Amino acid sequence: MNLQQQREEARRRRLINRSVVQHRQRYFDDVRRGVVTQSLPLGRVLPGPLTPSPLPMQEPEMIDSPAITLTLKFGIVAAMFGLLVQFREPLLNAVLSLLPGVTG
Repeated sequence: MNLQQQREEARRRRLINRSVVQHRQRYFDDVRRGVVTQSLPLGRVLPGPLTPSPLPMQEPEMIDSPAITLTLKFGIVAAMFGLLVQFREPLLNAVLSLLPGVTG
């Protein structure tokens, strides 16, 4: 790039940066005046100029029941017991190898 091209590129960058800064300033001035509404994530209400009073937070709903919890616990215990029965010989040999003087 020659010197003239570098100057033109620098001028172009300055103009772009200046327009970006002006756009940001104008946008945030509009936000302060309340002209632009800030986008909110869905399902969340934040207090601001558009809501007169904040809504109270709701507690999460219980989607679990004691019967489901007991069923899952029983299933986990049954699966663990099944694995113990299935792999009883290697597990017994591993436990016996930890004891001194016992050969498995």
